Amino acid sequence: MMDQLKDPELFKDPEKLKLFAINLSKNSSFRTWGGFCACVIIVFWIFSSGDFSFLLTLSSIVSMFSFLMVAMAVESEKSVKGVSLKMMECYIVVFACRLTAIVPFEGYLPFDKSGDWLYQVCEGFGLCLAGSIVYCCRKQYAQTYDPEVDTFNHLWIIGPAAAVALILHPHLNGFLPTDIAWAFALYLESVTVLPQLFLFMKEGRASPHTAHFLAAQALSRLMSFIFWASSFSELSNPHHTIKQYVGHWVVGVQLLQLCIMGDFIYQYARCIQKGIPISEVLCAGDSV
Repeated sequence: MMDQLKDPELFKDPEKLKLFAINLSKNSSFRTWGGFCACVIIVFWIFSSGDFSFLLTLSSIVSMFSFLMVAMAVESEKSVKGVSLKMMECYIVVFACRLTAIVPFEGYLPFDKSGDWLYQVCEGFGLCLAGSIVYCCRKQYAQTYDPEVDTFNHLWIIGPAAAVALILHPHLNGFLPTDIAWAFALYLESVTVLPQLFLFMKEGRASPHTAHFLAAQALSRLMSFIFWASSFSELSNPHHTIKQYVGHWVVGVQLLQLCIMGDFIYQYARCIQKGIPISEVLCAGDSV
């Protein structure tokens, strides 16, 4: 597909352009991301005031979209094969903790008018979708879940994230429990993809919907990283010996997630570029 784009005659020859458009419409990745981009444009024009902080809401929309993709695929296939239950359980904790910090308080909300309600709604939908996927793994389609490949102990990431949040947390809400909850959610979210990546390595292949999920999560984290990197000083307390570095830590842990997912995203992009099935993303390095 990318080779077709390099053809100088593509946009001059109506037949070639028509054939390219037909091939593009058959590409699952294009349909997935194309539909999402159309939705984002509509949401931006209707619900945003155009403030830079909409980026934080957009990050939440992308994240919600990624869970919706998995939930729809699970229900369509009547199977949770390739989905990490451990990861989804961690995301339930992430969403629940973040909601306790952003629903009753305004300290961590976008200044954009989407922060009035849309941001919170997206996080709430994310929690519901993650919960529905966990329910499918444990009850509805439990026979399709394989615990032998989902062996990563998520307590190894929940414990350290909680410990760090107790020490390094912002103070934007001015209410300690919710400030700690927000920090814990962000720190845990930065490493929550590890169970899914380990599952991929165990199976030797990736399910298309979970591969798209991780790509969307990486995009979501990139947007969140850009937002907080531009305003990290607000998270720090310059008069406190330790908490003066909270802003740097928040940006650093988000950068950590991008680094963790870096190789996967590179291979994901190569699959799309070369037209390789997304399920072969782990083998893309050997196929290109």
